[in-house]
Amino acid sequence: MIAAKRGRRRSAAAVLAIAGPLLATACASPSLSLYTLAPPEPRSEGAPLGRHAVVVEVRRVVLPDYLDSQDILVRDGARLDRSPRGRWASRLSVTITHYLTGLLAARRPDALVTDQPQVRTPDDRIFITIGTLDVTRSGTATLEADWTIAPRSPAEPERLQRARFTASGPVASDQEVVTLVQTLLVRLADAIEASMPRPQRTARQGR
Repeated sequence: MIAAKRGRRRSAAAVLAIAGPLLATACASPSLSLYTLAPPEPRSEGAPLGRHAVVVEVRRVVLPDYLDSQDILVRDGARLDRSPRGRWASRLSVTITHYLTGLLAARRPDALVTDQPQVRTPDDRIFITIGTLDVTRSGTATLEADWTIAPRSPAEPERLQRARFTASGPVASDQEVVTLVQTLLVRLADAIEASMPRPQRTARQGR
């Protein structure tokens, strides 16, 4: 009986000896950080929108399936490394859609640029497809996208555009990866805004 009790004590001590360091390691592991894209600063305060202001709807951005998650990814050769400590705050397609909408709204204070449903039929809809969003371990980032601006009026042609952007920077931390992605998206927003119809067209429609 005594020998059995001693055996159980030794077994319990052995379990604690093994589990103790594991528990300590788990408690010491860094907490998970959530990242989003910093909202753009408005270029001007702007005036209240009138009744006939242009309404532009940005549809949800389309991404490759492997990118459309909350994982922060960096490519090392043919391998994709997922950050163990950081995640996007929401699915990447949602994050990018909201960010691009904010950038376009800041660039077009004369229009209501939104990614939310509106009672009124929008004057234009913007469909964006990002085929490549690649950040490499060496610090090179590439974005390839095409977009279509579809007007409400069937008499007006759709505007189709395509662009490719590259940027370089450090990628040692999740914040640096996020900053590099943000740099590419700002350039994409500039290109989309440059291809959007000018206010004169819609001003004539509002008369």
